[in-house]
Amino acid sequence: MSRILLIDAYSQIFRLFYAIRQLTSAKGDPANALFGMARLFLQLDTEFPTDYGALVFDKGKCKRRCGLLESYKAQRPPMPEELRCQTERIHKWAEAFGWPVVEREGFEADDLLAGIAKERQGNSVLILTGDKDLGQLVDDQVHLLHPGNAKKPWEQVDTQAVMAKFGIAPAQLLDYLSLLGDAVDNIPGIPGCGPKTAVKLLQEYGSIDNLLAHLEEMPAGKLKDTLCAEKEHLLLNRELVRLDTPLPENWTGLETLRRRRPDWQKLLALCEEEGFKAIAAEIQKRQVPQQLEFGF
Repeated sequence: MSRILLIDAYSQIFRLFYAIRQLTSAKGDPANALFGMARLFLQLDTEFPTDYGALVFDKGKCKRRCGLLESYKAQRPPMPEELRCQTERIHKWAEAFGWPVVEREGFEADDLLAGIAKERQGNSVLILTGDKDLGQLVDDQVHLLHPGNAKKPWEQVDTQAVMAKFGIAPAQLLDYLSLLGDAVDNIPGIPGCGPKTAVKLLQEYGSIDNLLAHLEEMPAGKLKDTLCAEKEHLLLNRELVRLDTPLPENWTGLETLRRRRPDWQKLLALCEEEGFKAIAAEIQKRQVPQQLEFGF
């Protein structure tokens, strides 16, 4: 059995864009997110060698969710131009590091990650992300990977970690997020239903379907009245939060995700082009142009 390592691309690109101070390339172009991603690729190459992996991107607006809710993600500002001009270069670096880049028109990265996880063919899956929505994918073979700090660089999120954080099982996160809504995606929650109330309801009823089936049996009060009035809203939220399971464009099975050996000479040339002396020094220290093989 192999492990599939998937990177939620924009989750990490945005994180690094805002985490790293303003940085320009040798040509004077913005380069902070690119530098951060280059450093991340080096870390992953050392610490998480795998047979399969991919850098997974959103591509265009999600047609299904925008069709359900016109205001879905409508409040988000456009990508800063200082970041937009780095994305094509990030693609180039990913390919030089041997990472397949996958996407599909009209789908979000979350959905593609769910689709790949579903098609894992008995392999374990590790998803590098900061997106809480992906917690609903966690099971015995699918874990999340969160960047940490200097003392603890990585945090793996398994079923026990999800239950410790939320008080519910990963399979219940879809209903939990449906009750809470998501301000980031412009999905309004159920009025008066915060995290504690959502957890209490799911611990008692198990699911939204069971909750709605037993609404009449709930004690009279504001919560019951709200849930009765907001039933359609709640079901709409669940459709918005629910992950689809498409596969990437040009999918030919797991071999689509086969990681290649990094092209170290090309990477050194890219370092020179960008003026990334620290990254070049790290590559040169490895003395790997001909000798290094992935530890598969």
